[in-house]
Amino acid sequence: MVTVIGLGEIGFETFHELCKRRRDIFGVDVSDQRLAELTHKGYNVGKKIPESTIYIIAVYSTQQVFEVMKKISYKNKPLVVIESTVLPGTYKKFLASFDLVMFPHRYNPGDPSHHVFNLTRVMGGKPKALARAMRFYGRYIHKKNVHQTTGEIAELCKPLENAYRYLEIAIAEELSMLCKAKNIDFEKLRKACNTKWNIEIKEAREGIGGKCLPKDIDLVNTFFGKDTFFTFAVNTDHTYQNKLKRKK
Repeated sequence: MVTVIGLGEIGFETFHELCKRRRDIFGVDVSDQRLAELTHKGYNVGKKIPESTIYIIAVYSTQQVFEVMKKISYKNKPLVVIESTVLPGTYKKFLASFDLVMFPHRYNPGDPSHHVFNLTRVMGGKPKALARAMRFYGRYIHKKNVHQTTGEIAELCKPLENAYRYLEIAIAEELSMLCKAKNIDFEKLRKACNTKWNIEIKEAREGIGGKCLPKDIDLVNTFFGKDTFFTFAVNTDHTYQNKLKRKK
């Protein structure tokens, strides 16, 4: 049996894709409402984590990952896959007598061209665990679309990708504010700069929202230390948000 733990926005998409091709898929979530919705739709779900040969963890936070790892059964030396975004350094804390793979999700809502298994992803772990994971995931994603590396590199990729995106957006917002102070048309300036082949200044909107970018840049700052250039992005966004609030 394959058990997917965490059926939120990310976990459900993985669970749904697996269910299309296998019947031995079970989903676990703590929300009664979510379980009722999915049961009504015909999915095999519940609150209790069953004994399985493969566990896919797709909960929201690092702490939740730790809680799940305490509840799963290691009796039959299962393959454990962590798709959640976790604090770098977590992988080493879990290495034991079972096979562990870091396979951080890549999912863009409303973008069918980049949806769970039809895009390039990073997978990390020890050789034996990677081989076992590829035998399973190879039914869903082409081998050429899986970049294999160490567990430490794979777990760092995801928060760093989002921290990079955070920084891109924060720089655009800072430039927009500076241009406004100098009575310069930011959009015209942005488009002019972007004519260079290796420049892509993003649009400036209303700050950095969502659940992932703010959380993940905090993970990166926690891992590398607060005196990183990513701290600039956080401070810039807070300044931008405060100015918007004062205007309102």
